[in-house]
Amino acid sequence: MLVILAAVLAMLALVALVWAVVPQAAPAPSVTAAPSAEPVPIALVIGDSQAHGGQGVTTATAWVAQGLLRAGYDPEVQGHGGTGYLKGRPRNGDGERLSYLQSLQHDAYSLPPAQNVGLVVVQGGGNDASYPDRGIEAAASDVVRILKSKYPHARFAIVGPLNQGGDPGSRRVEVTEVLAGVADGQDAAFIDATDWVADNDLAEHLHKDGLHLNQDGHDRLAAVFTTALDDAGLAAPRWTTWPRVETRPT
Repeated sequence: MLVILAAVLAMLALVALVWAVVPQAAPAPSVTAAPSAEPVPIALVIGDSQAHGGQGVTTATAWVAQGLLRAGYDPEVQGHGGTGYLKGRPRNGDGERLSYLQSLQHDAYSLPPAQNVGLVVVQGGGNDASYPDRGIEAAASDVVRILKSKYPHARFAIVGPLNQGGDPGSRRVEVTEVLAGVADGQDAAFIDATDWVADNDLAEHLHKDGLHLNQDGHDRLAAVFTTALDDAGLAAPRWTTWPRVETRPT
């Protein structure tokens, strides 16, 4: 019996010795799951052809949508080329295009639910150059007021028209000044785009009409727009959970 007990004790001592000498595998490191992909906030855009695209440029690849995407938003663009705060476009085979103000008054836009929208951008004004300042100011103010009533928790930005010709005396510069005043009165950020084409040597990327950029020009201007959004403190917050509602108001 003593012999058996001594053998067992010797075996246990041997096992302990081997355990102490042989390196043990390190415990597996704890893994923290990466944040799950959450829906990002929508940036609703009311705009003209600079946002809508045309001449080989799609809405998704126009500088407005690209810039907002880079700033962390899901851009949703409403509006049509040739329109403005007051300027509509007559029927030309694809239906009448109402002005920004008329479209909002007649529920012509397909607007996303308020819970999904983090930023509202009203872009344009170049097509309103033939209208008097007072009319532009009144229409732009009404546009922002209507949108604020629909999106009370969103941030707002007015983006002025491009001044493609670079002329400091252009009517587009005057329209920009009017819209800057509207933004100030409506507690919205204002982004002045009048010098973007000249400052970034984009004139060579304009089509023959002197107004619309080719795709390369849109790509280059998108980076400028993203920087302007960031400078204005309008970039989307990172890692923000943004619940989505799928039904749209009727």
